[in-house]
Amino acid sequence: MHEDQVDPLARFRWHPEPELLGIGDEATSRAALERLGAAAWQTSLDYLYREGVRRGTSPASYAELRAGYFGPTGKPGSAPAGPTMSREILAEFTARLAPYQLNPYHPGVLSYFTPPPLVLSIIGELLAQWVNQGIDVYQAGPVGAFVEEEVDRWLCDLVGYDEASWGVLTSGGTMANLMALTVVRDVHLARLVAAAAAGLPPTAALDPACLAAGGVPAFPAVPRGAGLEGVRVYASDQAHFSIAKALDILGFPAPTLHVVPSDERFRLRGEAVAAAVADDVAAGLRPLAITAVAGSTNTGAVDATGELAVVAAAHGLWLHVDAAYGGAALLSSRDAGRVPDLARADSITIDPHKWFFQAYDIGGLLVRRQDDLRQTFHRTPEYYRHGNPGEDPIHWHQYSFEGTRRFRALKLWASWKHLGTSGLGRLVEMNDDLAAHLAARIAASDDLEAIPDGFPDLSVVCFRHVPGGRARASALEAADPTALDRYTDLLCEALVRSGEGWLSTTILRSRTYLRAGIVNYLSSPAAVDEVLASLRRLAPASAEAAGLPGT
Repeated sequence: MHEDQVDPLARFRWHPEPELLGIGDEATSRAALERLGAAAWQTSLDYLYREGVRRGTSPASYAELRAGYFGPTGKPGSAPAGPTMSREILAEFTARLAPYQLNPYHPGVLSYFTPPPLVLSIIGELLAQWVNQGIDVYQAGPVGAFVEEEVDRWLCDLVGYDEASWGVLTSGGTMANLMALTVVRDVHLARLVAAAAAGLPPTAALDPACLAAGGVPAFPAVPRGAGLEGVRVYASDQAHFSIAKALDILGFPAPTLHVVPSDERFRLRGEAVAAAVADDVAAGLRPLAITAVAGSTNTGAVDATGELAVVAAAHGLWLHVDAAYGGAALLSSRDAGRVPDLARADSITIDPHKWFFQAYDIGGLLVRRQDDLRQTFHRTPEYYRHGNPGEDPIHWHQYSFEGTRRFRALKLWASWKHLGTSGLGRLVEMNDDLAAHLAARIAASDDLEAIPDGFPDLSVVCFRHVPGGRARASALEAADPTALDRYTDLLCEALVRSGEGWLSTTILRSRTYLRAGIVNYLSSPAAVDEVLASLRRLAPASAEAAGLPGT
């Protein structure tokens, strides 16, 4: 009899907790796993209530935190040579890691788009890690492939796409934007080039039937190298940095990105893009695509998607909308009108780990035509054997830049079922209402000023504190143009170090502003008021440190 049949843990007894390695036998391991699970859950809740809801983040500076973590050398040490007990690892997390996190659960954390994840999203992530499916080739995650197809259909339905559409989950918005622009290059640019060669107008590239009638194949040869020159992609000055990064990665020359100024509320308008397209056509260039944004990272602004769709249709341009943040407004029947016309886009980026309140990571790319996505990314490695003859299962690697992919869909599937669309929409509405509350407080306060003025498009509010009132701002900047910028940075840092709140800063029209990106469903009007009170309390010391005149 083999020793494993006598002692299922025999091969693992070199470890002090062999029952946590040789977990295949329920009789020898289940009790130990239950104890570890209970201890891990207890550790998680200790973090949540002792740290997560207590302060926004650690008061330590980068240098202090680095020295505290790595020790006197300030550098990582060697890997552990031998085993460590699980209870010691959990204890180290509590002592060494838990106190030094950015805590999205704290009601004063109103900064980057890092929401407190829904509990069922956390549970979905736990279950996904246990089953450990690879959502690439069907056989590596059979039912997982169906869960992703189902969740992607929910997302396509949400934005108003029809049954011909398709979606694929990604690591986040940057990957989704990269993949979208890959489709633009390999599908739409190829069709534009082929249409021109066949004597067809650029608008034919948006109509496969028209291309076919002109003798153009559905998927012409894709341009590379010199074939990418003279192309133009239009975006506003508020577009996410990943758009420029994607064009670089995809081999487009630097002038490809044509940045069109946004309007007074930081929105890209159709008239401005139409004028840019006309200028480029007159210069002999090839307009290719418009990349709009529905909920910019900087300001939450929503571009005029309907106007841009008209321009795109008139000139045969692909319309991509980066709705990584703002697309979730469609969950609310009340607030869906804030992000209109998304269904008119050819492709859409949407990020559930932003305003769907999901644990990291989960983004998504949606396209109006499934075949465009498959044609761009379809490859068949020799070791991916695709099932039985006559079957045509879903192989997600054919729709994505990524090969092996995590079972990201399960957490969104679980939490969407738990709350329903209406429940998720309620949380979005709470954040929009909180942004409106903050904007109202700013409008009513002489020592605060927002940019732009008025009601926010979504749940981002950019503002600054002006010691002595708004009338003093011009005088301060006349005396020292950078004084308020220095002050704003120092004030934000003081707030973060206080633990009483967490805002970020951004640059708008060459000035530094505080930025509240509200995706925290645990926050409240009282918490927002407390953050403003903290800013005012910290203002005198920050003004003095910034060298503001009169302090």
